[in-house]
Amino acid sequence: MTLNGSTSLPYTPKEMGRSSLSRTFILYTLGLFAVLGIIFIGILTKITWDASHARAIRVTEAFFQATKRPFERAIWTVNADATLQLIRGLESLEVVEKVWVETPDTGNFGEPVTGPRAAEALSYTLNSPSTILHKDAIGQVFILIDRNTISYEIVSTVGFIVTAIIVYLLLLAIVIRTVFRRLIGQPLSAIVDYLSTPRLIEDPPKAELMPGRADEIGILAASLQSMVQRRHLDLQKIQEYQTNLEDLVAHRTEQLKLVQEELIQADNLAALGALVAGVSHELNTPLGNALMAATTIKDSTGYLRTELEEQKLSKEALENEVERISDTAHIIEKTLGRARELVGNFRQVAVDRQSEKKRSFNFDHIIRETLATLQPTLKKTPFKVELDLHADEIIDSYPGAVSQLVSNFVENAIKHGYEGRSEGLIKLSSQVVHPKDKNRNNSNERKIIFKCQDFGVGIPEKNLKKVFEPFFTTKFGKGGSGLGMAICYQLVTEALNGTISVSSSVGSGTEFIIEFPALAAQDTRKPLGQKVH
Repeated sequence: MTLNGSTSLPYTPKEMGRSSLSRTFILYTLGLFAVLGIIFIGILTKITWDASHARAIRVTEAFFQATKRPFERAIWTVNADATLQLIRGLESLEVVEKVWVETPDTGNFGEPVTGPRAAEALSYTLNSPSTILHKDAIGQVFILIDRNTISYEIVSTVGFIVTAIIVYLLLLAIVIRTVFRRLIGQPLSAIVDYLSTPRLIEDPPKAELMPGRADEIGILAASLQSMVQRRHLDLQKIQEYQTNLEDLVAHRTEQLKLVQEELIQADNLAALGALVAGVSHELNTPLGNALMAATTIKDSTGYLRTELEEQKLSKEALENEVERISDTAHIIEKTLGRARELVGNFRQVAVDRQSEKKRSFNFDHIIRETLATLQPTLKKTPFKVELDLHADEIIDSYPGAVSQLVSNFVENAIKHGYEGRSEGLIKLSSQVVHPKDKNRNNSNERKIIFKCQDFGVGIPEKNLKKVFEPFFTTKFGKGGSGLGMAICYQLVTEALNGTISVSSSVGSGTEFIIEFPALAAQDTRKPLGQKVH
């Protein structure tokens, strides 16, 4: 019986009929009675045989005693006819099979039996009727009891008894089956039918199972029905709990998605803020140099104006100041060009990350632009970035996603890959994979492979499968949000429509491999950081 109320029995109705309790009970009862009957019949047969045999001996002895005197006279007078007549008279008895007389002088009368049966014959001594001879033995009479007659009598008697016992057992079986079926079989069948009711736990019958019965069967039925009712109530509670739990899980999942999106947006804004701070710090140097050069030009022009007003300006002094102003202007042009380059890189990266629009761009150039914005951060660390870029081609995809991937990978290598180390190398590589046996210029079939490899502490095997899970971090409570790699996974799979994999060996480092098509699909994704309502 399962929780949803469905029931199943281990036997089919046909099998249950062959192994029903009433059938088994009757078989055991009749079997016991049959064994007892066989023992009784055996004992009865033995007793009847002994009694019949003893009775046959008594009848034979009585008849012989009545004919003993005639036998003795016939033998004494050697009257063969009389002797044979007496022998036939004894043989006419129903229980006598054979009679013969053996004498030492006149020979035998009748046909003696030989073999094993001769030992079973009754032997009686015949004495001389003469008083002079003092009753000396003149012969012996042998009487063989007829076994067939006794056996027939016993078979008749025992057969009648066996027939009576069989009839009794049949009647007893019918009575027992009727009583057992009424008192036990039918109630148990009703209980079995009750248990096989479809959806018993979900919708149990309301009617009482055994009304009016207060015996053990009634108590069993009432207890079983009560248990089913309790299971029904428990199932209703569980279903309510499941419904409430599903609603609660859905609500909590929605809240978790909102929190995750807000954290991703905050993480993006924090990264952008760090980018602004780094670019601002980098702009201080060229702008400071430009300001110093402008001050120098101001001083030179002031000197020239004073010399002209006082009419003391010489040709040599003019040439010196002009050369000084020219050198200073060249410095201003160079420093402002550097500032313009920094602002341009920052503006392009910032626009790409926030707009998240698909456009055509050079893959290797976007990596270099991103690294240029990360230089202020990298200068504060002892770690170096090595580039091995071979994807100097125009692709149509999402540059903001690529830029954020580079930033996240580099920051992850610095924070986690080289934790506790004073130096290290981060290697970024790219390449374009063209389709085999196809036109090399077919941009629809090209794929970009981007790798980020460090040679740091590595990732343990138990954590390798959790790297891309949201909120998984080994620095929880120490500034780690656990969203860096989760954002990378989302960017690769949703924005770039590619795949990302990681391989690592503890103590040897970690390598992330990204593969995505050079031509991105149509923009059907949800922008990162957008809240879900």
